[in-house]
Amino acid sequence: MFPPRAPVARLLGVLLFSLTALAHAAGPSPKAPTTASPKAPGTPFPQEVLHASELFYSVLLFHPAEPKGNVVASANALLAAKYRELSGAWKPGAPAPEVVIEAVPWDKLDPINEEHLRYFGGKVEPEDRKRLMGAKHATALNFHIPFAKRHESLLAAMRFAHQFATEQKAILWDAETREYFSPKRWKETRVDGWTGAVPSLPSHITMHVYADGGAQRMVTLGMVKLGLPDLVVEQVPGSMTTEMGKLVNAVAQLLTEGLEPAKNGELTVDVTRVKDARVQRMVTADDPKTARRNTKLWAIEGRRDNGDPENPLLEITFPGSGSAHERQLAALDALFGKKPDNITAAPPGDPELEAVARKARARLNELRPRIAKGLHPPEVLLVKAGFRTDDDNLEYMWMEVVTWEKDRLKGTLANEPFNVSRLRRGSPVDVAESEVQDYLYMSPNGTREGGESSTILMRREQQGR
Repeated sequence: MFPPRAPVARLLGVLLFSLTALAHAAGPSPKAPTTASPKAPGTPFPQEVLHASELFYSVLLFHPAEPKGNVVASANALLAAKYRELSGAWKPGAPAPEVVIEAVPWDKLDPINEEHLRYFGGKVEPEDRKRLMGAKHATALNFHIPFAKRHESLLAAMRFAHQFATEQKAILWDAETREYFSPKRWKETRVDGWTGAVPSLPSHITMHVYADGGAQRMVTLGMVKLGLPDLVVEQVPGSMTTEMGKLVNAVAQLLTEGLEPAKNGELTVDVTRVKDARVQRMVTADDPKTARRNTKLWAIEGRRDNGDPENPLLEITFPGSGSAHERQLAALDALFGKKPDNITAAPPGDPELEAVARKARARLNELRPRIAKGLHPPEVLLVKAGFRTDDDNLEYMWMEVVTWEKDRLKGTLANEPFNVSRLRRGSPVDVAESEVQDYLYMSPNGTREGGESSTILMRREQQGR
């Protein structure tokens, strides 16, 4: 079964899942024939839609106990006393930020339960979850902001919402990113991250990732608060979503800082031009030696899917030839570099690892019904198997499982190969059930099981074996 040389096994590394210059070609000489401008693979995103002239967004405050007094009057008093930059009146020809505050009838609100909080309550403190499910009163803070005042008004709006929620002992709901917050988490995420005049965008948006046709679709929510379109990337291999998320965050930040696509849809992304320090750290190169740190993308009109924000959608697509996966990889390599994952040697017939493999295959059969129904983030299943190397050895790598047909598991490679030149991370692969050496399963509630081979290999490395 094993070749005579010791195969290499892949450590878990980046697989412990949590759920951005191409040189310009010289101009042609006078005698060179002219060439047509590159054409976007869809309708270029309209420049006139890139910036909304006026912004509308809302924050809801859920009151676990019946508020005392007139909540709307109290909110307006606080607004007038401490947030006068938000308490203007919108007039034709002289727009000014304004806030409309209103009590929300309970029959207009969706019920809040554990299932709801599992998806949208990750930023609610444990002690606040039961209080939130029992809330029967809510107050809406509706912000109406001119584009020219978007940055300073967003900071003031976040501070105002935090102060009023704290005073009212209320739980916050960001209606644009569809997230609940305890006041403490709201302050940490929405307020404390400001270091300059322009917000750090990843703190004010969220990204939904879900299965779509065998791959993943990624879409942002919350860009409306900056008067910008939300971003979408289609057909992303499941094992590349973390890296693609870095690219999307870089593009979002650059758009916030003033980047605009050309009329034909070309979007030049240079991550060295990101000004925000927090995002700079987020988009550091994986391999500085191979990362050029800039690339060209396309900005086209995005297709709308159920559950998308009611905001214009800008789809990020990738130029070049080859499959969508190959074009995405080329852009990610240009921005962040190409670096194989760490490997460690394991002898053929290793009894400890073979015991893990038998245990893994038995557990997989128990999980098979869940796979048949389809896995939805954060639920994910990875398996480890051997892939033939360029020198006829075996390199053991992780793959994210998409389907299980008869005795073969199909999915996408989750590692960057060290010595398998025909494959890249995200490549479509399939393995026989009998070839599985380990598994890693993340359940819908976020608990994780499996991955014993990586624990063994890391222990051996630490022991110097």
